[in-house]
Amino acid sequence: MPEMKDLIAIFKAETEEHLTKLDNGLVELEKQPDNVDLVTSLNREVHTLKGAARVFGFCEIQDIAHRIEDIFEEVAAKRAVFSSFIAEKIFEGLDAIRTILARIVQEGAIDIDVSEICRELEACITGTEGLRPQKKPEEQARGEEEVSKTQFRAVDTSEKEAREKTRERVMDRFKEVGAPPLSGQVEEYIRVPLSRVDKLLYLVGEVVVNKMKASAVSAQVKRLSKLSREVQKSISGLSEAMKRDLPSQNGEIAKWLSQCDALVQKLREHTIKLYDEVSTEAFHLDPVIDELQARMKEMKMLPLSTIVEGFPRMVRDIASQQGKEVNLVIFGEETELDKKVLEGIKTSLIHLLRNCIDHGIEEPELRMLLGKPRYGTIKISASHEAGNVVITVEDDGRGMDIDQIRQTALNKGLLSSHDLEQMTEKEILNIVFMNGYSTSPVVTDVSGRGMGLDIVRRDITNLKGQVTLDTQKSKGTRFTLVLPLTIAIIQVLLVKVQNMPFAIPMLSITETVKVNMDEVATIEGRMAIHFREEILPLVRLSEVLELPATSREEEKVKKEVPVVILTYLDRRVGFIVDEIVGEEEVFIKGLGKHLGKVKNVSGAMIMASGEVVVVLDTADLIAHSALSLRLSREKPRTDRRKRKETRILIVEDAFSARELEKSILETHGYVVDTAVDGLDALNRMAGTRYDLIVSDVEMPRMDGFELCRTLKKKEGYKDIPIVMVTSLEKEEDKRRGMEAGASAYIVKSAFEQTNLLDTIQRLVG
Repeated sequence: MPEMKDLIAIFKAETEEHLTKLDNGLVELEKQPDNVDLVTSLNREVHTLKGAARVFGFCEIQDIAHRIEDIFEEVAAKRAVFSSFIAEKIFEGLDAIRTILARIVQEGAIDIDVSEICRELEACITGTEGLRPQKKPEEQARGEEEVSKTQFRAVDTSEKEAREKTRERVMDRFKEVGAPPLSGQVEEYIRVPLSRVDKLLYLVGEVVVNKMKASAVSAQVKRLSKLSREVQKSISGLSEAMKRDLPSQNGEIAKWLSQCDALVQKLREHTIKLYDEVSTEAFHLDPVIDELQARMKEMKMLPLSTIVEGFPRMVRDIASQQGKEVNLVIFGEETELDKKVLEGIKTSLIHLLRNCIDHGIEEPELRMLLGKPRYGTIKISASHEAGNVVITVEDDGRGMDIDQIRQTALNKGLLSSHDLEQMTEKEILNIVFMNGYSTSPVVTDVSGRGMGLDIVRRDITNLKGQVTLDTQKSKGTRFTLVLPLTIAIIQVLLVKVQNMPFAIPMLSITETVKVNMDEVATIEGRMAIHFREEILPLVRLSEVLELPATSREEEKVKKEVPVVILTYLDRRVGFIVDEIVGEEEVFIKGLGKHLGKVKNVSGAMIMASGEVVVVLDTADLIAHSALSLRLSREKPRTDRRKRKETRILIVEDAFSARELEKSILETHGYVVDTAVDGLDALNRMAGTRYDLIVSDVEMPRMDGFELCRTLKKKEGYKDIPIVMVTSLEKEEDKRRGMEAGASAYIVKSAFEQTNLLDTIQRLVG
């Protein structure tokens, strides 16, 4: 008999599925308010949700669901017209159900009064509170636990007790009958903690290593058989020679040699037999291990729909906040990836969607003036390509302006004018992935973390993937993510450098070629060749890995050298190696917390011989090669600040918030002073120079806006960056902050310590 927590888990899973379908359906219904089939479909979803809540005795969810069901019935019958206002109220009802569901899962008391949200939902179809159309006779009967439809009131103590008793009776009955699944006959499942699956996958990796060792043993046995045949042939030759050249008295030697020949023949026969047995065993074992490996990978594979199912509602809400109208179209939702890869890309996809809405899609009126549809379109598509997963996020908005990117990079001190002049348009476009590039000073739930697209690049790189960017001004922008199916087992190319083996992930390899050293040119002291209509920089992998220098005499003798061409962020570099060994599918192991991140290294693998081979990090190789652009170098002022203490003033009237921010910053090495309001801050600044100010807005005597305006008017203070951390999240408040001169605006509802730290790092290092 299932336990109560298992039943609640079933209810939670089904409810979340219903809520997601309702979210996405409502987004579509806003665009097609006359779609009766869609209304009917949504009505079925909420009706099923209501029924499940009734079975469990969760009356609060039942009440909200019933009001939503009433709305759909009225719309389907053409007695009410669906509108964005109604959609907003239903969304509020669904969010309330989510809140109640969270309380249920936490086994806390459901002390939420839903009467107000029910009243607002009912008013959507009556126009006034407390009045309803005549109900059908068959709908009059309802359970004793339900609140009257014609009267709404705060849930008093006696009613709460009655509902709890009803819930207890339902649960007791559920236990008595064995609690079948709510949705009828379904496939049986068992719950397995992810940690156990990871351990099994680790063991599968060990089995794969042993499979490689078995193959190596088979090859050794084959070589042994060949060697024994050669020895036997030599002995036979020696015996024949002795018979011809030696007198008859040496017959004993000939006899001895004959015995050796017989023993070698016997050894050869046993070796061949052993080889046949090992080969047969390997022949039968290989597909079993391959199948086991594939099935273990499948256990952790989930469809993309797992993470994107809530995106339509999110896009709708963000666009609505900004007065924009956006269609989200998703293709390839069934494409499967490793669970860890999915979890790793979710934040990046959300960030890309927010950027598309915030910076890409224009306002409806502007789009119409430009001859575009009123609704902007964002497309997410996913597919399997060459053993990888390719995900694109594309919008039909304003695109990116190369000149603006160049000017922003120059203004922020990310690159010098000389560097920018040497860069192609593709390279300039990739500046948007640099830390500190962000063009948005506001750190909110829409603008991400005020950092820009560098967090996307970082997260995708950590997953052994790549991200590229294409854009056309006034036409749109497309981001392409190329990801491995799993981050545990990957395809690598084995190479040798100074007789040491290294592995390079195949995902980042464009191709391998032989390069004639006579064709290598020197450009500004750097090696390069003309390859496929472009200048390809060359660098020795040994130099990038900082291996001990060796004599170049051997290289001078070589006419051709093997080169592995790697690509990252549209930047190609050819790496000269000593030897290309071949391809392998390997189980990659992390370096562990004790080592952390090692330059140019992403992990390690074990060869069949038991030798540990380093798996190289493509992004690091290109970034650290002498030929790569120095896109990641720090601003000169940042370097200067690192040589001295960075002093920060926190201005906050709430003691708890003040101490929390102070603790966070001091933990990360900043020198911190505090002030209780704007006037106190001005007094403290009279005798101390601060590198940055973190200020609340709503404070007594002098608020944050006034403090900011005052400092920006004073010589000697106007260049100090000011970060506003406040609960004021309206657009006009953010605008006031920027107009007052704030360098960044962090909304407390989206506040994480990483937001504050990353913003400070961006401003002062």
